This record gives sequence, C-alpha cells and structure tokens, in this order.
Amino acid sequence: MERDRFENWLRNIYDTQDNEISCTECFDLVSHFVELETSDQDAAAELPQVIQHLGQCRACRDEYETLRDLVILENRGGAPSLDDLRNSIM
Repeated sequence: MERDRFENWLRNIYDTQDNEISCTECFDLVSHFVELETSDQDAAAELPQVIQHLGQCRACRDEYETLRDLVILENRGGAPSLDDLRNSIM
C-alpha cells in the first residue's frame, strides 16, 4: 500500500465517530447543507455529520462539490434553470 493511501486509511480510522451517517443519509442531507453554505449560514455547525462524512467519503465529496459549484453558478446567473434544462431535453 502506498504511504499516502495508508496514512489516509489510518486517518479515516481515527476520525470515525459513533454517530456517523451512511452515503444514503449524506445524499439526503447534502442539498440542505449546500443551501445553508451558499446562503452564508454555518452549515458545518448545523450538520456536522455531513462534514464528517464528506471528509471520509470521496464519492459523496465529489457529489457535494458538483452540487455546490452548480448552486454557486446558478446564484451568479450563469447556470440554466432546472425548467430550462427540462424544456431543452423534452
């Protein structure tokens, strides 16, 4: 095992907590987390279990980063609305 991967693996072991959430639970909460975060609220304080999960799960972190980037883009007026996307597909 590569040293970086091994260190990451060990860090994940030591970062585990009794109240961890699953990927499904994280997925259910991540849109609310992004909403809080992009409206300058303390998302980490309100949903610490999401932060903890994102710190350990690359797949969920990728989903979170994509959603966050899309919301930021939309808030700046640079992304098409969901209705516009649906209409362009239909």
